[in-house]
Amino acid sequence: MSAPPSAPLAHDQATTFLLAEHSRLCELYLSTRETAERRVTLFLTLATTIVGVSVALSQLGIATVQLLEVAFASALGIFFLGVITFHRLLERSMQGTEYLRAINRIHHFFIERAPEIEPYLFWAPYDNLPRYDARGVGGAETREVVLLIDCIFFGVTVALPLMIFDINLVVIAILAGVIGFVLCLVAHHQYERVVLAREEKQKAEIVRYPFSESQRGEKVKQLTTNEP
Repeated sequence: MSAPPSAPLAHDQATTFLLAEHSRLCELYLSTRETAERRVTLFLTLATTIVGVSVALSQLGIATVQLLEVAFASALGIFFLGVITFHRLLERSMQGTEYLRAINRIHHFFIERAPEIEPYLFWAPYDNLPRYDARGVGGAETREVVLLIDCIFFGVTVALPLMIFDINLVVIAILAGVIGFVLCLVAHHQYERVVLAREEKQKAEIVRYPFSESQRGEKVKQLTTNEP
């Protein structure tokens, strides 16, 4: 025998359930941000330790070429560590955006039942906000720190092999390092745009209460420190 259809939740039960879900989502969002901050702290600690060890080795009277080789290995290691950290931070930021959209969907439930409270909401109750872009996804300040350090060490990684080959190629090595820094910066930003655009497209399939094009005249704030 098939189970009888369940009765719809009473209004008070639905409200209680969604308030509990709202609280859970807030905790998950805060946990996501804290995890991202811990990742940045770990990256900075490891990078500082590697640089410190490299500087300490320079005090042991090691030959210049060997010292440059150690510096190259250290810079390369920090670069790859930074790439991984940047990717993880981007994942955490997108996860946080998903939680914020879920919170907005709950807000929409209350707006449907009590439209008079909408003017008191600081952020718009649409579950396609915030956007999956550099302005809508939070955590940009932590990603920028990792991005800058990563690009610097990529530039160092590009410059050092030239100096290992010929110590007199300092000027050329510096120019190569600057070019490497710029290319790394562009590559990181392009990667971020591609990943966020793909996530926006995928998550569009589960949006139920979107901010429509007909509402473009309204001032709608995203659930971050930025606006669309």
